Amino acid sequence: MKSEIKIILFLFCVSAILLLLHSVAMNRSLIIDLDGDIPIFALDDKSVGGTSEAVTYMENGSRILECELTTSYQYPFCELNFQLASLIQGEPVQGIDFANFTRVGLWLRYTAPVDAGIRFHMRNFNPEYATLADENSMKYNSLEWFFAQGSTEPIWIPLDSLQVSTWWLSENQVSLKNSAPELTNIVTLEISTGTKVRDGFYRMEIDKIEFQGKLISKEQLYLILVSMWMMFAFLRLGYSVIKYNKSLAFFKFREQELTTINHLLDSKSRALEDQVGRDVLTGILNRHGLQAILFENDSTISRAKGLSIAFIDIDHFKQVNDKFGHTVGDEVLKEFARLIEENIRNSSEIIARWGGEEFILACPNSNLKQVELLAEKIRMLVAAHHWPQDIALTCSIGVAQMTEESIESFIKRADVALYAAKNQGRNKVVSASK
Repeated sequence: MKSEIKIILFLFCVSAILLLLHSVAMNRSLIIDLDGDIPIFALDDKSVGGTSEAVTYMENGSRILECELTTSYQYPFCELNFQLASLIQGEPVQGIDFANFTRVGLWLRYTAPVDAGIRFHMRNFNPEYATLADENSMKYNSLEWFFAQGSTEPIWIPLDSLQVSTWWLSENQVSLKNSAPELTNIVTLEISTGTKVRDGFYRMEIDKIEFQGKLISKEQLYLILVSMWMMFAFLRLGYSVIKYNKSLAFFKFREQELTTINHLLDSKSRALEDQVGRDVLTGILNRHGLQAILFENDSTISRAKGLSIAFIDIDHFKQVNDKFGHTVGDEVLKEFARLIEENIRNSSEIIARWGGEEFILACPNSNLKQVELLAEKIRMLVAAHHWPQDIALTCSIGVAQMTEESIESFIKRADVALYAAKNQGRNKVVSASK
C-alpha cells in the first residue's frame, strides 16, 4: 500500500513538473531566412491587370519591399512572398508544419502615404481542396492590422487569431470540415499592403520574422499525462487480479480503489475534451465543438425533428476594434455570448462562436417560425443592451430550418440569409428559402 501511494505521489509530481515546464520552458522558435536559400519574390497587381510595381532587395541586413502603387485595378496591392516549399507538378508538396507554434513576431518598419493596414497570409496546401495547377486553391490563413508608421517595436501576432478569408471559401466552394484555419503544411508566407490604400510610394523594411511555440502542444502534453495515468491504472488492475484472486473481499476493495482512479481519469479526459471544443474567449462552444455535435451520427441534435439554426453576425464589429481597441472588442464578444446564453429558451439549444464576430444558435425540435421569433427577440435585446463604452451595437441574423440536405448545405442557406439581412441594411432577421 505504501509503495502504491509513493507511485501515485510520484505521478502527481511528474504531472505537475511537466505542466510547469511546459508553461515556462519547452520552447521552440523558427526564424525565416531573409537572404538565404528561401526564394523571396516581390509581387504586384500587374499580373491581374493593375499597374503597380514592386521590387525587393537586401539593405543593411534588412529585407526591403518598395512599391509604386496605383489604384487603376479594383484591388491594388504589392506583396513580399516567401516560398517555403517547392511547388512542382508531380512532386509531393512538403511545406512547414506550424501547428505547434503559437505566435509570430515581425520586426518591420512601414512607410506609406496613408495609414494603410498590412496583410499577413499563411498559405496552406491540402490535397483535399488544393491543387498545384491553381495557386488560388491554397488556403488563405489571414490577418490585417494597423499600426503607427515608423514603429520599430516587434509586432507579435497570435496564430490562433488568423482567420480563413471568406472570399476564398466562397470562390473555392470549400466544405465545412475544411473551412477552419489550418497551419499543418504552409507553403508560402505573404506580407502585403492592406485594403485601404491610395496612389503613392510604399516601403516595408523587415529586419526579422520569428515564429515561437512549444516543442509539444498542450493537447499532446495532456494526452501524455492521461496515457501515463491510464497505464498505471491498467497495470495496477492486472496486478490486483493476479495477487488477490484467492481473497474475493480484498479483491473487491482493490477493484473499487481502481474504479475510483479510473473515474478521476475519465473526468480529466472529459474536461480536456470539453476544453478543446470550447472558445477560449467566450467559454461557449467553438466551431469545432459545434461541428462535432452536428456531424456525429448518433447525436441527439442531428436526429432531432425540426432542427433550425440562427446564424448571427455583429454588425460593423471591425469598427469597434478599430475605434476602441481589441480589449474592448473582446469584452463585447464575451458580453454578446453571455446575453444570448441567458435568453435561449431551454437547455437543448446550443450557442457556439463560429468565428470572429459570427455565432450560430442551434435549436432542436423547433420550426422556422419559432426560431424567427427567438431571433427577433435576440436582435431587439442586442440593440437595447448597454454595451461597454456605450457602444451602439446591432446584429444581423439569418434563420434556416433543416430539410433533407447535408449539414453543409443547411448552414450555407442560413449564411446566405445572413448576408441578405446585411444587404437589406443590417439589424434585421431574414429567413432562408427552402
